[in-house]
Amino acid sequence: MTIREIANLAGVSPAAVSLVINNKKGISEETRRRVQAVIEENNYIVPDHKRGTAKRKRFRLCVIKYRTHGIALEENQGFIASIIDQIESRCRHFGYDLAMVNCKVTTAQETLREVMHTPPDGVIIMGTELTPSAYPLLDLLTVPTVVLDNGMNDMHIDSVVMDNEAISAEAVRYLHSIGHREIGYIRFSIPICNCEERYQGYLKQMTKLGLPIPEPVMVMPTLKDAYRDMKKLLAEGGYVPHGAAVADNDTVAIGVMRAIQEAGYKIPEDLSIIGVDDIPFSAMTMPGLTTMHISRSAMGALAVDALRKRIEYADWPSMHTRIAGRLVVRGSTMPLQPR
Repeated sequence: MTIREIANLAGVSPAAVSLVINNKKGISEETRRRVQAVIEENNYIVPDHKRGTAKRKRFRLCVIKYRTHGIALEENQGFIASIIDQIESRCRHFGYDLAMVNCKVTTAQETLREVMHTPPDGVIIMGTELTPSAYPLLDLLTVPTVVLDNGMNDMHIDSVVMDNEAISAEAVRYLHSIGHREIGYIRFSIPICNCEERYQGYLKQMTKLGLPIPEPVMVMPTLKDAYRDMKKLLAEGGYVPHGAAVADNDTVAIGVMRAIQEAGYKIPEDLSIIGVDDIPFSAMTMPGLTTMHISRSAMGALAVDALRKRIEYADWPSMHTRIAGRLVVRGSTMPLQPR
Protein backbone atom coordinates (compact mmCIF):
# COMPACT_ATOMS: atom_id res chain seq x y z
CA MET A 1 0.00 0.00 0.00
CA THR A 2 0.97 3.63 -0.43
CA ILE A 3 0.73 6.38 2.15
CA ARG A 4 -2.02 7.99 0.09
CA GLU A 5 -4.10 4.79 0.16
CA ILE A 6 -3.72 4.61 3.92
CA ALA A 7 -4.76 8.26 4.17
CA ASN A 8 -7.90 7.59 2.12
CA LEU A 9 -8.88 4.66 4.34
CA ALA A 10 -8.26 6.65 7.50
CA GLY A 11 -9.97 9.77 6.18
CA VAL A 12 -6.93 11.99 6.77
CA SER A 13 -4.27 13.72 4.69
CA PRO A 14 -1.08 11.94 3.48
CA ALA A 15 0.88 14.44 5.58
CA ALA A 16 -0.92 13.18 8.71
CA VAL A 17 0.02 9.59 7.85
CA SER A 18 3.62 10.68 7.36
CA LEU A 19 3.65 12.22 10.85
CA VAL A 20 2.36 8.97 12.37
CA ILE A 21 4.87 6.65 10.71
CA ASN A 22 7.70 9.07 11.51
CA ASN A 23 6.50 9.38 15.13
CA LYS A 24 6.23 13.18 14.92
CA LYS A 25 3.95 15.69 16.61
CA GLY A 26 1.38 17.87 14.87
CA ILE A 27 -1.81 15.79 14.91
CA SER A 28 -4.38 14.85 17.53
CA GLU A 29 -4.20 11.58 19.43
CA GLU A 30 -7.51 10.54 17.90
CA THR A 31 -6.10 10.98 14.39
CA ARG A 32 -2.92 9.16 15.37
CA ARG A 33 -4.90 6.17 16.71
CA ARG A 34 -7.11 6.05 13.60
CA VAL A 35 -4.10 6.02 11.26
CA GLN A 36 -2.28 3.43 13.37
CA ALA A 37 -5.33 1.18 13.28
CA VAL A 38 -5.46 1.30 9.47
CA ILE A 39 -1.72 0.56 9.30
CA GLU A 40 -2.08 -2.49 11.53
CA GLU A 41 -5.25 -3.77 9.84
CA ASN A 42 -3.55 -3.70 6.43
CA ASN A 43 -0.15 -4.99 7.60
CA TYR A 44 1.58 -1.92 6.21
CA ILE A 45 5.36 -2.23 6.54
CA VAL A 46 7.10 1.05 7.26
CA PRO A 47 10.10 1.51 4.88
CA ASP A 48 13.49 1.53 6.54
CA HIS A 49 14.08 5.23 5.90
CA LYS A 50 10.89 6.02 7.90
CA ARG A 51 11.63 3.85 10.96
CA GLY A 52 13.95 6.23 12.78
CA THR A 53 12.46 7.93 15.82
CA ALA A 54 15.40 10.26 16.44
CA LYS A 55 14.43 13.87 16.00
CA ARG A 56 16.06 15.58 13.03
CA LYS A 57 18.19 18.57 13.87
CA ARG A 58 17.33 20.32 10.61
CA PHE A 59 14.34 20.21 8.29
CA ARG A 60 15.09 19.15 4.73
CA LEU A 61 13.02 21.05 2.20
CA CYS A 62 12.90 20.66 -1.58
CA VAL A 63 11.96 23.19 -4.26
CA ILE A 64 10.74 21.53 -7.45
CA LYS A 65 10.71 23.72 -10.58
CA TYR A 66 8.00 22.23 -12.79
CA ARG A 67 8.54 22.92 -16.49
CA THR A 68 6.07 22.56 -19.31
CA HIS A 69 8.00 24.68 -21.83
CA GLY A 70 10.29 26.74 -19.58
CA ILE A 71 9.27 30.08 -21.08
CA ALA A 72 7.51 31.46 -18.01
CA LEU A 73 10.31 30.26 -15.71
CA GLU A 74 13.29 31.54 -17.66
CA GLU A 75 12.09 34.41 -19.88
CA ASN A 76 10.68 36.77 -17.26
CA GLN A 77 13.91 38.68 -16.56
CA GLY A 78 14.70 37.15 -13.18
CA PHE A 79 11.21 37.27 -11.63
CA ILE A 80 11.24 33.57 -10.66
CA ALA A 81 14.92 33.71 -9.70
CA SER A 82 14.15 36.51 -7.23
CA ILE A 83 11.47 34.39 -5.56
CA ILE A 84 13.83 31.42 -5.24
CA ASP A 85 16.51 33.69 -3.78
CA GLN A 86 14.05 34.66 -1.05
CA ILE A 87 13.17 31.02 -0.38
CA GLU A 88 16.88 30.25 0.08
CA SER A 89 17.28 33.25 2.37
CA ARG A 90 14.30 32.20 4.48
CA CYS A 91 15.59 28.64 4.77
CA ARG A 92 18.98 29.91 5.92
CA HIS A 93 17.21 32.02 8.54
CA PHE A 94 15.51 28.95 10.01
CA GLY A 95 18.51 26.65 9.53
CA TYR A 96 16.80 24.41 6.97
CA ASP A 97 18.56 22.36 4.33
CA LEU A 98 17.26 23.10 0.84
CA ALA A 99 17.50 21.06 -2.36
CA MET A 100 16.52 22.23 -5.86
CA VAL A 101 15.07 19.81 -8.42
CA ASN A 102 14.13 20.48 -12.06
CA CYS A 103 11.05 18.57 -13.20
CA LYS A 104 10.12 18.37 -16.89
CA VAL A 105 6.59 17.52 -17.92
CA THR A 106 7.82 14.55 -19.96
CA THR A 107 9.56 12.90 -16.99
CA ALA A 108 7.51 14.31 -14.12
CA GLN A 109 6.32 11.01 -12.65
CA GLU A 110 9.82 9.57 -12.59
CA THR A 111 11.26 12.74 -11.03
CA LEU A 112 8.62 13.01 -8.29
CA ARG A 113 8.95 9.33 -7.40
CA GLU A 114 12.70 9.79 -7.14
CA VAL A 115 12.22 12.75 -4.78
CA MET A 116 9.90 10.62 -2.63
CA HIS A 117 12.38 7.71 -2.54
CA THR A 118 14.14 9.58 0.26
CA PRO A 119 11.42 12.08 1.09
CA PRO A 120 12.20 15.56 2.39
CA ASP A 121 10.20 17.07 5.24
CA GLY A 122 8.35 19.33 2.83
CA VAL A 123 8.14 20.39 -0.82
CA ILE A 124 7.57 23.73 -2.55
CA ILE A 125 6.42 23.30 -6.15
CA MET A 126 7.23 26.24 -8.44
CA GLY A 127 3.93 25.94 -10.28
CA THR A 128 4.12 28.82 -12.78
CA GLU A 129 3.76 26.39 -15.70
CA LEU A 130 1.67 23.80 -13.86
CA THR A 131 -1.62 23.22 -15.70
CA PRO A 132 -4.82 21.69 -14.29
CA SER A 133 -4.24 18.54 -16.35
CA ALA A 134 -1.00 18.00 -14.39
CA TYR A 135 -2.52 18.47 -10.92
CA PRO A 136 -2.93 14.69 -10.38
CA LEU A 137 0.88 14.40 -10.44
CA LEU A 138 0.91 16.07 -7.03
CA ASP A 139 -0.66 12.91 -5.56
CA LEU A 140 2.81 11.38 -5.83
CA LEU A 141 4.03 13.80 -3.15
CA THR A 142 3.35 12.22 0.24
CA VAL A 143 4.87 15.00 2.36
CA PRO A 144 3.59 18.51 3.21
CA THR A 145 3.45 20.51 -0.02
CA VAL A 146 2.95 24.15 -1.01
CA VAL A 147 2.44 25.27 -4.62
CA LEU A 148 3.99 28.66 -5.44
CA ASP A 149 2.92 31.00 -8.26
CA ASN A 150 -0.22 29.02 -9.10
CA GLY A 151 -3.62 29.53 -7.46
CA MET A 152 -4.56 25.81 -7.45
CA ASN A 153 -8.22 26.80 -7.68
CA ASP A 154 -10.65 24.22 -6.26
CA MET A 155 -7.76 22.08 -5.00
CA HIS A 156 -7.14 21.20 -1.34
CA ILE A 157 -3.47 22.06 -1.38
CA ASP A 158 -1.73 25.12 0.06
CA SER A 159 -0.73 27.77 -2.47
CA VAL A 160 0.88 31.22 -2.60
CA VAL A 161 0.20 33.30 -5.71
CA MET A 162 -0.26 36.90 -6.81
CA ASP A 163 -3.87 38.11 -6.92
CA ASN A 164 -3.92 38.12 -10.70
CA GLU A 165 -7.53 39.20 -11.30
CA ALA A 166 -7.28 42.10 -8.85
CA ILE A 167 -3.93 43.17 -10.34
CA SER A 168 -5.19 43.51 -13.91
CA ALA A 169 -8.44 45.08 -12.68
CA GLU A 170 -6.43 47.79 -10.90
CA ALA A 171 -4.44 48.42 -14.09
CA VAL A 172 -7.70 48.96 -16.00
CA ARG A 173 -9.07 51.26 -13.30
CA TYR A 174 -5.92 53.37 -13.41
CA LEU A 175 -6.10 53.80 -17.19
CA HIS A 176 -9.79 54.63 -16.88
CA SER A 177 -9.03 57.21 -14.16
CA ILE A 178 -6.69 59.14 -16.48
CA GLY A 179 -9.33 59.35 -19.18
CA HIS A 180 -8.85 56.27 -21.35
CA ARG A 181 -11.95 54.52 -22.66
CA GLU A 182 -10.35 52.40 -25.39
CA ILE A 183 -8.31 49.89 -23.38
CA GLY A 184 -6.96 46.83 -25.17
CA TYR A 185 -5.15 43.77 -23.89
CA ILE A 186 -1.86 42.22 -25.04
CA ARG A 187 -2.09 38.53 -24.27
CA PHE A 188 0.21 35.49 -24.32
CA SER A 189 -0.40 33.13 -27.22
CA ILE A 190 0.65 30.25 -24.90
CA PRO A 191 -1.73 29.53 -21.99
CA ILE A 192 -0.28 30.16 -18.51
CA CYS A 193 -2.60 30.01 -15.49
CA ASN A 194 -1.53 33.34 -13.97
CA CYS A 195 -2.06 35.20 -17.21
CA GLU A 196 -5.39 33.51 -17.87
CA GLU A 197 -6.52 34.90 -14.51
CA ARG A 198 -5.18 38.35 -15.39
CA TYR A 199 -7.19 38.39 -18.60
CA GLN A 200 -10.33 37.38 -16.69
CA GLY A 201 -9.74 40.26 -14.28
CA TYR A 202 -9.40 42.62 -17.24
CA LEU A 203 -12.65 41.37 -18.77
CA LYS A 204 -14.58 41.71 -15.51
CA GLN A 205 -13.34 45.25 -14.86
CA MET A 206 -14.00 46.37 -18.43
CA THR A 207 -17.54 45.00 -18.17
CA LYS A 208 -18.03 46.69 -14.80
CA LEU A 209 -16.96 50.04 -16.27
CA GLY A 210 -19.20 49.53 -19.30
CA LEU A 211 -16.30 49.79 -21.76
CA PRO A 212 -16.10 48.07 -25.17
CA ILE A 213 -13.87 44.99 -25.13
CA PRO A 214 -11.72 44.55 -28.25
CA GLU A 215 -10.13 41.30 -29.33
CA PRO A 216 -6.83 40.78 -27.47
CA VAL A 217 -3.54 41.21 -29.30
CA MET A 218 -1.81 37.81 -29.21
CA VAL A 219 2.00 37.60 -28.93
CA MET A 220 4.51 35.01 -27.76
CA PRO A 221 5.58 35.45 -24.10
CA THR A 222 9.24 36.34 -24.63
CA LEU A 223 10.90 39.69 -25.21
CA LYS A 224 12.28 38.75 -28.62
CA ASP A 225 9.15 37.00 -29.88
CA ALA A 226 6.73 39.67 -28.59
CA TYR A 227 8.80 42.25 -30.49
CA ARG A 228 8.75 40.08 -33.63
CA ASP A 229 5.00 39.36 -33.43
CA MET A 230 4.07 43.01 -32.91
CA LYS A 231 6.40 44.11 -35.72
CA LYS A 232 4.59 41.71 -38.05
CA LEU A 233 1.14 42.90 -36.93
CA LEU A 234 2.09 46.53 -37.52
CA ALA A 235 3.58 45.78 -40.97
CA GLU A 236 0.46 43.88 -42.06
CA GLY A 237 -1.98 46.42 -40.64
CA GLY A 238 -3.28 43.95 -38.08
CA TYR A 239 -2.85 46.45 -35.26
CA VAL A 240 -2.83 50.24 -35.04
CA PRO A 241 -1.56 51.64 -31.71
CA HIS A 242 -4.20 53.82 -30.06
CA GLY A 243 -5.71 54.48 -26.67
CA ALA A 244 -4.24 52.27 -23.98
CA ALA A 245 -3.39 48.63 -23.34
CA VAL A 246 -2.69 46.24 -20.47
CA ALA A 247 -0.04 43.59 -21.16
CA ASP A 248 0.16 40.14 -19.56
CA ASN A 249 3.56 41.05 -18.10
CA ASP A 250 6.46 43.48 -18.39
CA THR A 251 8.50 41.29 -20.73
CA VAL A 252 5.95 41.33 -23.55
CA ALA A 253 5.11 44.98 -22.86
CA ILE A 254 8.75 45.96 -23.40
CA GLY A 255 9.03 43.91 -26.60
CA VAL A 256 5.80 45.42 -27.94
CA MET A 257 6.89 48.96 -27.03
CA ARG A 258 10.09 48.62 -29.00
CA ALA A 259 8.29 47.39 -32.13
CA ILE A 260 5.73 50.20 -31.89
CA GLN A 261 8.42 52.87 -31.51
CA GLU A 262 10.44 51.51 -34.42
CA ALA A 263 7.28 51.75 -36.56
CA GLY A 264 7.19 55.51 -35.94
CA TYR A 265 4.56 55.65 -33.21
CA LYS A 266 5.10 57.31 -29.83
CA ILE A 267 4.66 55.92 -26.33
CA PRO A 268 2.61 57.15 -24.50
CA GLU A 269 1.24 59.73 -26.98
CA ASP A 270 -0.14 57.12 -29.39
CA LEU A 271 -0.47 54.26 -26.88
CA SER A 272 -0.36 54.21 -23.10
CA ILE A 273 0.79 50.77 -21.98
CA ILE A 274 1.03 49.11 -18.59
CA GLY A 275 2.71 45.81 -17.63
CA VAL A 276 2.76 43.47 -14.65
CA ASP A 277 5.66 42.27 -12.41
CA ASP A 278 7.90 45.37 -12.19
CA ILE A 279 11.01 43.55 -13.38
CA PRO A 280 14.23 45.61 -13.03
CA PHE A 281 14.44 46.35 -16.76
CA SER A 282 11.01 48.03 -16.75
CA ALA A 283 12.49 51.11 -15.05
CA MET A 284 15.22 51.39 -17.72
CA THR A 285 13.10 51.52 -20.87
CA MET A 286 12.52 54.79 -22.74
CA PRO A 287 10.06 55.82 -21.48
CA GLY A 288 9.98 53.84 -18.23
CA LEU A 289 7.23 51.23 -18.13
CA THR A 290 4.22 51.78 -15.88
CA THR A 291 3.60 48.46 -14.16
CA MET A 292 2.01 46.54 -11.31
CA HIS A 293 4.71 45.68 -8.76
CA ILE A 294 4.62 42.18 -7.25
CA SER A 295 6.63 41.52 -4.08
CA ARG A 296 8.87 38.57 -4.88
CA SER A 297 10.22 38.69 -1.32
CA ALA A 298 6.73 38.27 0.13
CA MET A 299 5.92 35.35 -2.19
CA GLY A 300 9.09 33.43 -1.31
CA ALA A 301 8.84 34.09 2.42
CA LEU A 302 5.15 33.20 2.61
CA ALA A 303 5.73 29.93 0.75
CA VAL A 304 8.31 28.82 3.33
CA ASP A 305 6.11 29.98 6.21
CA ALA A 306 3.11 28.12 4.80
CA LEU A 307 5.18 24.95 4.48
CA ARG A 308 6.42 25.29 8.07
CA LYS A 309 2.81 25.55 9.24
CA ARG A 310 1.80 22.53 7.16
CA ILE A 311 4.67 20.42 8.54
CA GLU A 312 3.77 21.33 12.10
CA TYR A 313 -0.02 21.03 11.75
CA ALA A 314 -0.93 18.39 9.20
CA ASP A 315 -4.66 18.73 9.93
CA TRP A 316 -4.67 22.50 9.34
CA PRO A 317 -7.22 23.51 6.66
CA SER A 318 -5.73 24.09 3.22
CA MET A 319 -5.00 27.75 2.54
CA HIS A 320 -4.71 29.82 -0.66
CA THR A 321 -2.67 32.99 -0.09
CA ARG A 322 -2.95 35.76 -2.69
CA ILE A 323 -0.50 38.69 -2.88
CA ALA A 324 -1.82 42.11 -3.90
CA GLY A 325 -0.01 44.24 -6.47
CA ARG A 326 1.06 47.89 -6.24
CA LEU A 327 0.79 50.39 -9.09
CA VAL A 328 4.10 51.98 -10.19
CA VAL A 329 3.49 54.89 -12.56
CA ARG A 330 6.23 55.74 -15.06
CA GLY A 331 6.38 57.41 -18.45
CA SER A 332 4.64 54.78 -20.62
CA THR A 333 1.20 56.04 -19.59
CA MET A 334 -0.30 59.53 -19.70
CA PRO A 335 -3.75 61.09 -19.40
CA LEU A 336 -5.76 60.90 -22.59
CA GLN A 337 -5.31 64.10 -24.58
CA PRO A 338 -8.32 65.51 -26.44
CA ARG A 339 -7.85 65.27 -30.19
